Amino acid sequence: MEDQYTDHPDKVIRKLRKKLRQIDHLELLERDLNDEEAHKVNQKLIIRKQLQDLLLQFHPDEIDMMKRPVCKNSQAEGDIKRVKKSTTSDSCLTSAASSEAPQTEGTKATHSPQLDTHQLPSPPLQTPTYNEAKPGTSQKSNKAGEGHQAHTKKISMWSEGCFEVLTLEGHNDIVLAVDCLDTYILSASRDTTVRVWRVGSTKEERSLRGHTASVTAVSFLPESLTASVITKLENDLGMVSSHQKRTSGECRKLAVSGGLDCTLKVWDILSGETLGSIYTYNGITCLGCGSWGVVTGTEGGRLEFWCLASNQRITYVDAFESQVTTFQVCKNDVYAGSQDGEFGVWQLDSNKNTLGTKYILETESLPQLSLRQLSAVVEHKGKCYFGDGGPNIKVLEWKKNKVSRLKNHRGDIGMTDSLAVTPDGYLMAASFLVDSGCPSINVRELQSGKYFASLIDEDEGRYLTLSVTSNVIVAGGHLLKVWIHEESSLSHSRSKMAQYTSERVRPVFLHKLATPPVDSGSEEDTDWASSTEEEDDSQLLQFNKERNQVEGSSWWCSVL
Repeated sequence: MEDQYTDHPDKVIRKLRKKLRQIDHLELLERDLNDEEAHKVNQKLIIRKQLQDLLLQFHPDEIDMMKRPVCKNSQAEGDIKRVKKSTTSDSCLTSAASSEAPQTEGTKATHSPQLDTHQLPSPPLQTPTYNEAKPGTSQKSNKAGEGHQAHTKKISMWSEGCFEVLTLEGHNDIVLAVDCLDTYILSASRDTTVRVWRVGSTKEERSLRGHTASVTAVSFLPESLTASVITKLENDLGMVSSHQKRTSGECRKLAVSGGLDCTLKVWDILSGETLGSIYTYNGITCLGCGSWGVVTGTEGGRLEFWCLASNQRITYVDAFESQVTTFQVCKNDVYAGSQDGEFGVWQLDSNKNTLGTKYILETESLPQLSLRQLSAVVEHKGKCYFGDGGPNIKVLEWKKNKVSRLKNHRGDIGMTDSLAVTPDGYLMAASFLVDSGCPSINVRELQSGKYFASLIDEDEGRYLTLSVTSNVIVAGGHLLKVWIHEESSLSHSRSKMAQYTSERVRPVFLHKLATPPVDSGSEEDTDWASSTEEEDDSQLLQFNKERNQVEGSSWWCSVL
């Protein structure tokens, strides 16, 4: 009798995953949900339990119970308390069946029977020792050796490293933007506040209030822009010099925030004072800074260039028909994308005060590049990396019109909400596991595209925004998390309070992500995008009917 429905489980799994995606989308809406939408959200636990039961029965290797390796150290176990998992995660996840990890000859990998993960093996190459140059050895070879040593050390960070994970509590709603500079962290939220934190501490430094709607973007100002703003305020208002005497030279750390209240604000992050406010007449969805000023993206699809010293808009361009959802500023170039999957590159001419078009994505010429719910874009050496509602990272060499894809999820379902590039050339990609509701951060080397490791979070929620330095990763969304590499001095200088809201974990290796880039094709053939809602509805009803006939009872709850 079991054979009557074994042909249908994959289609039902796809349907349940789509329902969970819809629910995750509803939970991110800023408006109040209507009765029908609220009912759908209330069914999340039931749907996730159904999905886990199906996966356990038919695809036990896909169960998203990725338990993070905990770092061992000499401290007593009670010194560090684990962050409490969410109720949803506890009630929905089910143990998976055993699966074996491939092992290299002569090396036995540590592998959990529940996971498609294992602790990373040691680097394949031993770190050579570089002594003083011998006679006849060129300085060039010494530099090459030093570069190789630094590279090997970086690999070791992901193969043998350990991270301290801090949860920062203070916001009352979803975190929409974060930024990190030196020892400071900024976070912006739908609760209308910007908050200041110290790296290594869970104690909030201060709350910056003044916005009247969701704060969607926040950024530290570059030093040159900070200096020009300070000089302008000193000359025009005479208010900054006296404040500097009361504090210190550190008061030159300024930041800018933008929100849906059509306001751009400049902050002194140490005093909490507002040093300037510009009414933009357009709701701000994202922003970026350069030495010349600030560029904002708006709800109406417009890019606007602002001079903070004069509080004036210098120029603008109507870039898209839908709202700007993401962009990155690289020197004088602006790489921007919209909610409808549009993308373009604009160049700022600060002398002529113009934004000139360099590139517009023509979907007709690149049918294999379909950007759905575009949420993130980063540029690195001529390549643009996109995160959207699909399971892969899309890579566009826009000068060559060449497209490839990098796998960012173990299956064919998932969303990539945010991307970030470290100063030393590593791509951090947020991954959301629909099956379990848990996020992770996947790490790749940009130069080679090689996958290194993943940082797994056991708490539920999506990472909607990322900011990274060489040793610190800040992730915001439903929760605000800070990942600090243990060798960093910042980690050892954390406050005592942080010990009670932190844990130490190691990166894990997901075999299914260690695949080379795919140079052609689209995601239309993947599981999550290969059928219509109507087809899935009929398949789910048929599956339920046959299942009930086999078991003689109603095993399924009604699904949306």
